Amino acid sequence: MNAVLEPLLARLPDDLLATERDRIRRAYEFASRCHEGRFRKSGDPYITHPLAVAEIAAGSGLDGATVCAALLHDVIEDTGCDAARLREEFGDEIAILVESVTELDRRRDETAIDTADDRVLALKVLDRLHNMRTLRYLDEDKQRLKCRHTLDLMAPLARRLGLRDVSDELASIARDHLAVLSEDTGATCRALALGTLLLPATARSRYLDEWLGELDALPSRPDRIRFVLRLILGMPALALTLRRPARATPTHRLLAVLRWILRTDLRTWVPLTLLVGWMIVETARTSVVDATVTLISVPPVLHAGVTRLRARLGIGESDETSS
Repeated sequence: MNAVLEPLLARLPDDLLATERDRIRRAYEFASRCHEGRFRKSGDPYITHPLAVAEIAAGSGLDGATVCAALLHDVIEDTGCDAARLREEFGDEIAILVESVTELDRRRDETAIDTADDRVLALKVLDRLHNMRTLRYLDEDKQRLKCRHTLDLMAPLARRLGLRDVSDELASIARDHLAVLSEDTGATCRALALGTLLLPATARSRYLDEWLGELDALPSRPDRIRFVLRLILGMPALALTLRRPARATPTHRLLAVLRWILRTDLRTWVPLTLLVGWMIVETARTSVVDATVTLISVPPVLHAGVTRLRARLGIGESDETSS
């Protein structure tokens, strides 16, 4: 096992705490047990995939918690492990990251991407990069689908997150595969792919995946042609429906504002410091003793509360800045 982990451990920064390195080792062992007996389409043990994603995460300079989450990112979705078990083994921060990746996989919409933590989005981008590196093991229709989705959404998202090398590699792999596959693309598949250009970028791959599956199930060429024509005629209306702005609930708006405030120490502690100062001044008017108790007791409680809230919202130390 040490030999398998060596490339990952070698990519970690030299100043990473020993406790973090130990947590990464434990995450690998845990994921390996969860995925035991499962294999990828390439025939490789499934654990090679999360291990590869973790290596890319470490090589991209992401923090130890994100590397751990990369090793564990498929255990909730693909194995019998649940979030409670992850929380017990690795704490709230890791469990929330893995839960958020799983939720993002299930929703696959623009609202989910807009409200997701940057580390969760980074994990999805790195997961896609390794899947693109092993794309040849999928059938050709799925290769086309993955390539288009990568060019439409994942490569631009990687660039937005500051992962420029990852973005360039994603785009390069996708274009190279499409160039090869384009020589053997059926007319019906081409028509569907062109029709989906009317849809929002984040929805194209999901709908195209479903339509290609239905297309493959049709018994004759005339049936396939009629199916594609019906879809194309209905695409403008579908595009208008999908492009209508989703109404954010008050809860989503509140969480977005709270996450924005808590991302930096400046936005978090300046108002809280002013609040504590006001409490002390008001209390001192009636009792100096009570004011002293407030000064001693309130700041630690606030600090503990902020730390807990940041963990619950998936905001790690790497997200917090002093300006």
